[in-house]
Amino acid sequence: MSRKGRKNWNNLEISKRIAKQLVLHRLWSELPQRELAKDINATFQQYQKLEKCINRIFAEQLISICKNRGWDSSVILQGNPEDTIREWIKEFNIDALPHKYYKVINQWEMIDKSAEKNYYRGKEIE
Repeated sequence: MSRKGRKNWNNLEISKRIAKQLVLHRLWSELPQRELAKDINATFQQYQKLEKCINRIFAEQLISICKNRGWDSSVILQGNPEDTIREWIKEFNIDALPHKYYKVINQWEMIDKSAEKNYYRGKEIE
């Protein structure tokens, strides 16, 4: 893989991780996408594209969402989503996995399936 290809792959992995964290935080807080779209003055469709890795989120948008929702932006930017959900389950002493856990996992699988296709759409790959 060329240097340019590695750079694109790293960008994709970062976009997927951020999208997964946003989905995790949103679903765990039982918020609709429309509410987070309001936080960044975007339409529901524009926000939905961020979670699908069609568009990348700007730092200002991410900070706005985190500030309005009381979320830690460093967790979203640097944290591993799988570690985050494990910590939350431990922290809340959840014996049986809640329904929202399965919603999160389902959404993550959709991100994994569609992110690469959406990310590279219209881009040349060496």
